[in-house]
Amino acid sequence: MAEPSRPTLRDRNRQIARDVVLDAAERLLQQGEPADFSMRALAAEAGVGFATPFNHFGSKNAIMQALSSRLIGRMATRFRDEAPDGDTVDRVLAMGRISIALLLEKAAVHKAVVGSLGVASPMPASVRQNSRELWSLALGDLAGVTDDLKELAQALLADQLAFSFRGCVSFWIAGELQDENLGRAVQAGACISLLGFTGAKRRADLIGQLR
Repeated sequence: MAEPSRPTLRDRNRQIARDVVLDAAERLLQQGEPADFSMRALAAEAGVGFATPFNHFGSKNAIMQALSSRLIGRMATRFRDEAPDGDTVDRVLAMGRISIALLLEKAAVHKAVVGSLGVASPMPASVRQNSRELWSLALGDLAGVTDDLKELAQALLADQLAFSFRGCVSFWIAGELQDENLGRAVQAGACISLLGFTGAKRRADLIGQLR
């Protein structure tokens, strides 16, 4: 079996440069009040030429999209590291808990990053695809979903969980959902999304969590 090809030196250097810029953007967002940065300040913070962030990303909006992808990647990594036990219901609820905990660690930064995704871009973002993959990871092998609905769950649930999560986070960014209520809102959305796909016992558990 052939080994996967290793990235070239040029590709590795390109990724290092991108990471340097993204790290600098996160630091500036953390320091700013409100959380924001100019491209000139970003280049200075990263220790690169003014054109470098543009060369690697194209625009400030693209940098924010890359930060969003990085954030979703961190959620997935933390989920894998914690490796929560249980069936699909347990795993989905764990993903919600893990993701919200990560968001709240740097709330101002993450509000700025996720909030920026509503800005129109000439190039389509990959947020929906990344989010679908995140929730597909949580769904796993769909243990706990009734056999007759597994195909439907496979087709629909990851997207619906992503939509519900994004909606809760949007209200949080707008200040209509407080930090202490965000986790509960995400949990309720996940429970409601799962209700119609589980057997009687798990459905009763989900309803119990909603009450």
